[in-house]
Amino acid sequence: MECTLDFVTSLFNSHYDLYIRLAVATFIGLLIGLERAIKHKPAGIRTHILVCLGSTLAMSLSTLNQGPYMDPMRLAAQVISGIGFLGAGVIWVDKDNVKRGLTTAANLWITACVGLTIGYGAYDLAILTVFLMFIAMNLPRVLEKMRLLPPRGKEKEAHEVDSDGE
Repeated sequence: MECTLDFVTSLFNSHYDLYIRLAVATFIGLLIGLERAIKHKPAGIRTHILVCLGSTLAMSLSTLNQGPYMDPMRLAAQVISGIGFLGAGVIWVDKDNVKRGLTTAANLWITACVGLTIGYGAYDLAILTVFLMFIAMNLPRVLEKMRLLPPRGKEKEAHEVDSDGE
């Protein structure tokens, strides 16, 4: 019994820093997903948590298995490629115009990058990136209210009038 308890204790103590990384990734994925869910976007809380958590785990595992022939960036590169497929699934195209989903796809991509950063252990870069993400996601709306950008709906209507020749 004592041998089993020692094994379990050593198992959980040996990867303590990785547990923190996974917890931070879950929290950051929740924050990013919450912002998207509030705006009723296709990828919300669960998707962003899973993307951030999965990429953190992939990077954490790749940094654990270092050796003369191991390159931890190879697994990170595969995460980025895989997220491209996930992002492509949320983009809606009508004729030659992107209707919606491009920002959500970019958001999933950067969430994966944040997860990789957490998995590497660079919490400060991950937190700064999330802060800058929130600024980037909300800046257009602020600029529209300040009348420095035209409202998004008005710009589209003007384009449709010009394309009809009126």
